[in-house]
Amino acid sequence: MGHSLFTRVLAAPLPMQFSGSFVVDQLKDLEDAGYIKVAFSRPHDEALPHATVNEITHLGRAVARYFGTDYGSSA
Repeated sequence: MGHSLFTRVLAAPLPMQFSGSFVVDQLKDLEDAGYIKVAFSRPHDEALPHATVNEITHLGRAVARYFGTDYGSSA
């Protein structure tokens, strides 16, 4: 899973946009784990897949606290 990507999402204001297959795959993993809510672009819209992180879930915040990540410290 994308721990560094999750940390980046935690530290930035939302919504946050991403593009590229590798990053979008990591976001899918984080969404599947229940940490974030993401809107994905349709594959035929553009050459590179896009995603917008809209929310960090309660579970995501709990995981951030458990691992000592400063959720929302830069917001």
